[in-house]
Formats: sequence, structure tokens, C-alpha cells
Amino acid sequence: MSQENKNTLPKRGVPWGWIVTGLLVATGITLILSNNSESNVQYYMTVSEYLERQERYQGKRIKIAGIVKAKTLKKSGTTQYDFVVEDLGKEIEVSFNGLAPDTFKEGAEVVVDGKGSFEKVFLAETLMAKCASKYKEGGLPPLEQMRKNSRI
Repeated sequence: MSQENKNTLPKRGVPWGWIVTGLLVATGITLILSNNSESNVQYYMTVSEYLERQERYQGKRIKIAGIVKAKTLKKSGTTQYDFVVEDLGKEIEVSFNGLAPDTFKEGAEVVVDGKGSFEKVFLAETLMAKCASKYKEGGLPPLEQMRKNSRI
């Protein structure tokens, strides 16, 4: 090509339209993912950790771990359970309506799942119980292991 032909070709600039469109799409995807992930976050903590920062978890889905306090387990009907979960001297009353596992009893380590609130009784939607005898040989029980690794 001669020098004359090169000068007559239009200069190619930066494709700003595509760059702006790409940034808008990326921003939209980021916002959608962050909104969805925030609503799906579930906090897992001990009773004492929850009670120390209870206001932070209002309306948020949480799991609370602790031990079913002796002489507090009351069963009404076939699926209603009311009991106290304790950890490091802190206690929280729990009400659960549903089927409880066979390992659920006083003194058992439990994890209850529900939404945080300032109500006197924590309304659990699910209940998991662990059999303490299964964990004695393999080191710390899960609740102690969680407390050891906790940042709170």
C-alpha cells in the first residue's frame, strides 16, 4: 500500500460503547450475585456467641449449637419439644415442632436452626442432635472444636 492509501483509511478508536456495555453487564451480575448470596448466608455459632451479639442476627437465618440442659426437656404431643440449650453458662430457651432424631435427649449436643430474634424463646425450624459417645475417641467433640476455631 502506498503512503497515500494509509492516510485515507479511517483511524480506529477505542470501542467505548462495548467497554461501557461490558462494565454495565458486569456490575449488574455482581449486584444480583451479592444480593442473592447475602440472603442465603447462614450463621453458625454457640449459644454464648449468639447471646453476646444477638441484635446483629435479627431476622437472619442462624444455627445455634449447645447442650440440652438437664431437666428442661418437655414434650407436648408427638412433635412439640421445649427445652433449654446451654453453653459456657449461657442459656437460651428453644421451641421446636417437628420430628426429633433418636439421639435427641437431655445432655446431648444439639444444633438448632431458625431466625434470630429478641423473643424470649428461639423458634427452631430444624433440630440436629449428636451422640456424644461417637466423638470421645476422635479428639475434641464438634462443639469444643468449633469453639476452639472461633474468631468471636
